[in-house]
Parts: sequence; structure tokens; C-alpha cells
Amino acid sequence: VLWACRHRYREIRWTASGTAIVTGVAVFVLWLALEPPLPDLQRRAEIAEGLAGLSPLGAAVWLIARVLGAVVLVPIAEELAFRGYVCRRVLGPDVAAISLARFSWRGLLVSSLLFGLLHQQLLAGTLAGLAYGLVLYRRGQLGDAILAHAITNALLAGWVLSTGSWELW
Repeated sequence: VLWACRHRYREIRWTASGTAIVTGVAVFVLWLALEPPLPDLQRRAEIAEGLAGLSPLGAAVWLIARVLGAVVLVPIAEELAFRGYVCRRVLGPDVAAISLARFSWRGLLVSSLLFGLLHQQLLAGTLAGLAYGLVLYRRGQLGDAILAHAITNALLAGWVLSTGSWELW
């Protein structure tokens, strides 16, 4: 769906900023810091058992798809929805007429809270949404929010794969 609608994403500038990179790393650290002290061992075991039940090729395909989805597709889809749409929609019905650079506390807070509600960790998700929103508003570039989100998710994927903390997925 994202590929089929790619012509609508003209407002995304695919440039990198240092702020986006630092924010992505900071949100990763924050996310881990806000994880409950006792992990969801049942979920961890379910995913580990599911992977163990797959053939080596099946497990590799699942892991590659999961990482690509988390690092590429999810940041694009979620940032388009929450920072690209919701932040502006709360300001008015004609989203396309509202600049991405137009700062609004209401847009930032509503989109961040909705983002937090979408994630298992409400506080971590809401704070991540605030951080990605502030990155967007800094330069008015949705690509910055997408990059920050992708970096966070890439670091989380690396953490999950290296520690077996499957419950984070």
C-alpha cells in the first residue's frame, strides 16, 4: 500500500539530520529504561518457541521480514499517520494545506498520545511520539521523524536479536 501510494509523499524530504539520529538513539535508551523491571517471560518464551519450531530458512525469513518491517515500513507508515496526518488534522480539515512546519501543542500532544496508545508501553510510546514530533517541527521535515523512528526501531531490533528479549516485539 505504501508503495502504491508513493506519489502522495512528495512532502517527505529524505535527508538526514544529526538531531534525528541523536533523537532515534535517545528514544531507544528511553524505551529500554521504561521497560518493566520484570520482562514478560511468557511472551518471550512464546516467540522463542515459535522461532525454534520453524526451519532454519523459515526462521531467517521471519526475522528478516520482522526487522525490515520494524525498521523500514513501520516508521514510514506511523510517521505518515501520526506526524504527517494527525498533527495537522487537529488544526483543520484540509491537511494538505497545513505546513508540516506549523507547530501546534495540540497537534503534538494528541498525535503523541494516540501514538502511545498504539504501543504496548503507553508512557514510552507517548514520549517517543513527543520526541519524533519535536524532530519534525525542528526543520519541518517528515523525513527527520521517519529517520529517528527507524533508528530507534533498528536499535531495538538489534537489542532483541542480541539479547533474546522477544517481548519487546
